[in-house]
Amino acid sequence: MNSAEQKLPYLTFHHRPCRGYEIGGDGEHHIITSPVFESVVDFSSLVLSLRYPVKQKDWLLSEVQVRQDGQWSKFYQLAVYSKKLSHSFLEQEDESGSVCVDVLQLKRPAQAYRFRLTIGGQAALPEVFVCLTDVNAEQDPCFDLLPAGERCLPVEPISQMQLPVSLNDRARMCSPTALTMALNALGFKSDALKTAAAVYDDRAGIYGNWTLNTAYACQRGADAFVTRFQRLGQLQEFLTKDSFVLASIAYGRTELSGAAVNQTPGHLVLLCGWKDHQICVADPAAAETKDVVRFYPASEFARAWLLRKRGLAYIVRKK
Repeated sequence: MNSAEQKLPYLTFHHRPCRGYEIGGDGEHHIITSPVFESVVDFSSLVLSLRYPVKQKDWLLSEVQVRQDGQWSKFYQLAVYSKKLSHSFLEQEDESGSVCVDVLQLKRPAQAYRFRLTIGGQAALPEVFVCLTDVNAEQDPCFDLLPAGERCLPVEPISQMQLPVSLNDRARMCSPTALTMALNALGFKSDALKTAAAVYDDRAGIYGNWTLNTAYACQRGADAFVTRFQRLGQLQEFLTKDSFVLASIAYGRTELSGAAVNQTPGHLVLLCGWKDHQICVADPAAAETKDVVRFYPASEFARAWLLRKRGLAYIVRKK
């Protein structure tokens, strides 16, 4: 079955492989190819995340292909995921598009897609989430309005700057640190360094590969997928005691009052709630653990997230 979570702004689809999928292989490798999925909008980018609990010796390769004006692109390699080694793929640019670590960026709009999964090990069928960016999406004029009332979820703070690793590694560990705080808050007890080791993309040399972070969250027993938000009001549904939002933000000097770091082209924070026209976040870049949980002005945060990063986020929640 295929269902669309169209309450999300940029179209996020949840695919459960069943009838209509091609399944082949040679006994050691299983190849699952999806049918063609037509999009209701032209899209300019695609992010794939998946739910697949790999065993010790299992691995999974994800690939995606798009149709642009009747012509199919090649299959772009997105990620290999396993317990021992995980990575993205570099140097895939052609006339159709390119892969930037975990995002397929298209040079012209696409109208359909299909994906292919190659599995080494057990033949279980993964569940796949596909997030599309509508080329004609317009910004909601009320994008920075918070939901009614207030909500502040309890989180045990962790500062990436206090982790016992090199300063260079600390500065790059916002995603696994924020993910660890979310998993702990949901009851899936985790350790920041173990999370970082599990999600490290050894090809790109980063800890922030979205596909690998969401796959690891699912490995730990949670449900996780990449999506995009268009307005702060959507937090009412996705920020609850059983669900957290991890948001990608970017801002320059003076653009985010009280920020843990002065400026950043890309950083990940855990959203905890809202109150008095402010967003409550657990910002892993805080120098001290006691300063991790803090409040940012909602209007400024909305610009750093919804405008500068087009609402890119991933959801981590209980199943």
